[in-house]
Amino acid sequence: MKNVQHSNTRHTGVLESIRHSTAIIIGLTLADKVLALAKEMFFAYRFGVNTDLDIFNIAYAFPGIVVMLLGQAVISTLVPLYISWSGSGSSKLQRALPTLGWTCLSFFLVITLVCYWLAPVIFSWMGFGFSDASHPLGSDLERMLVWLILLDGAGAVFSGVLNARKSFGVIYTAQLAINSSIILFLWLWRGLGVEGLAIGFLVGSAIKLFMLILATGRKHSPLSVPSTWDGPALREFASLTWPLIAGGLVVNANILVDQVMGTQLPEGSVSTLRYAYRINDLPVQLLVIAASRALFPYVSEQVVAKDSHGMRFVFWNSILFVVAVSLPVTAFVTIFSKDIVTILLLRGAFGLDAVDSTALTLQYYSFGMIFYAYLFLNGTFFTAMRLTKTLMVMGVVTMIMNIGFNWLFIKLIHGPEGIALSTTVTTGLTSLAFAFIIQRVLNVSSALPKFRPFATVLGLCILAAGLSWISRIGLSTLGIDPVWAFFPCAALFGAIYLGGLMRCRDEGLRWCVGMLIPHRFLPTFPSQTSR
Repeated sequence: MKNVQHSNTRHTGVLESIRHSTAIIIGLTLADKVLALAKEMFFAYRFGVNTDLDIFNIAYAFPGIVVMLLGQAVISTLVPLYISWSGSGSSKLQRALPTLGWTCLSFFLVITLVCYWLAPVIFSWMGFGFSDASHPLGSDLERMLVWLILLDGAGAVFSGVLNARKSFGVIYTAQLAINSSIILFLWLWRGLGVEGLAIGFLVGSAIKLFMLILATGRKHSPLSVPSTWDGPALREFASLTWPLIAGGLVVNANILVDQVMGTQLPEGSVSTLRYAYRINDLPVQLLVIAASRALFPYVSEQVVAKDSHGMRFVFWNSILFVVAVSLPVTAFVTIFSKDIVTILLLRGAFGLDAVDSTALTLQYYSFGMIFYAYLFLNGTFFTAMRLTKTLMVMGVVTMIMNIGFNWLFIKLIHGPEGIALSTTVTTGLTSLAFAFIIQRVLNVSSALPKFRPFATVLGLCILAAGLSWISRIGLSTLGIDPVWAFFPCAALFGAIYLGGLMRCRDEGLRWCVGMLIPHRFLPTFPSQTSR
C-alpha cells in the first residue's frame, strides 16, 4: 500500500511539474500568437486575398514544411538522447553533442544551397496551377526563403538542448522575434510588398537563432569542439531521425498538399486556406502543442525509467486536457466563425466575399480540431518511446489519404472549404488508427480513467453553446449588429464553460484548468483545504 501511495504521489508531482512548464509555454506562446494575429490582420489589410499573397504563400510553403519536418525531427530525437547521454556522464555529452551539432549544421547548409539552386524548379512544381507570369516573383521569393532552412534548422539543434534542460522560457521568448520582425518590416518599408514578408522572416529567424545560441552557453554547446568524433552517437541519432522526418508527414504534409492542390481552385483560394488554417491553428498552438512540448522531456524520462504505469497516468490526463480544449473550441467556432473572421480580417483589401469563404473553410477545419490536437499528443508519446518507424509509416498513409480526399472534395465542393473538410476526415481516420496502435504498445485501456470528467466537459460545451446561440438570436431580433452581439455572447460562452470547470471537484479537470489559470484563482473545497 505504501508503494502504491508513493507511486501516486510521484506521478502527481510529475503532473504538477508539467502544469508549471505548460503555464510558462502558454504565457509566452500567447504573446507570440497575439503578434501572429496582428501579422495576419496586417496581411489582410495590405494584401487581402490577392495573387501576390498566393505566390508568397506557395513560395513559403516549401521551406516552411522542410523546416517543420527536419527541425521538429531534430528536436524530438535530441531531447531523449540528451537525457540519455547526460545520464552516461559529461564525457559522453562532450563528445556526442558537438558531433551532432556540426553534422546538422553542415547538413542544413548543403540542403539550403541545393534548394537555392533549384528554386525556380521548386516553385514551378509547387505552383503548377499558377500562370507563367507569376513564376519570376515566385522564384525570387523562393531563393530568399530557402535560407530559413539553414537558420531554423540550426535553431532546432539549440532548441533541442534547451528543451531537454526544460528551459522553456528562453525558447519561447526567442520565438517572439519572428513575428515582431515581420510586423516591423511591413510597417516601416511598405513599398516592399510581399518581398518585405520574406525579409522579415529571415531577419526574425536570425535574431531567434542568436538568442538561442546565447542561452545555451558554452558548456555542452552543440558548436563546441568535440574531444573525439562520436560516430556511434551520430548513427543512433540518424536511425531515430529519418523515420521521424517521414513521420512528420502525419501533421505537416497536409499543409503542403492542401496549398499545392489549392492552386487549382479560383484565385485567392490558397490565401483563404491560409487565413482559415492560421485561425484554427491558434488554440492548438497555444494550448495543445504547448502542453505536448512541456510533456515531452517528462515522458522521455519515464521511458528511460521504464515507468509504464506513469506513462499511462500522464496519457489519460493529457487526453482529458485535449478534450477539454478541443470540444469548446469546435463548438465556439461553429457558432461564431463568420463573426471571428469579420472582426479579425474584414478591413482594407479583405472584402465580404472573402469573409464568407474564409468563415466556411474555418468551420470545416474546426470539425477536426479534436483529431488534430490528438495527433500532437500522440506524436509526443511515440517519439519519446522511440517508435519513429511507426510514425513514418502512418505519415505516408496519411499523405496518400489526404491527396485522395482532397481530389474527391474539390470535385464535390469546388472551393477551399472542400480541402478543409478533407483535412478533417484524414486526421479523424489517422487518429483512429493511432488509438489502436497505442493500445497495443502501451496497453492504455488497463488504466481507463473515470467517464464523469469527460461527460462534464461535453455537458458544459452543450450548455455554453446552446445558451450563446439563443442569446445571439435574441440580440439579432433586437436589431443589434451581429459583430457587436458577438462580444457578449462570446463572454457568456466563456463564463459558462470556464466557470463550470472551475467549480468542478474532479482532480483531473482541476489539473486541466490549472494549465490555463493559476491555482490560487481556483476555488477550494473543504476536502482540499484539510489536505
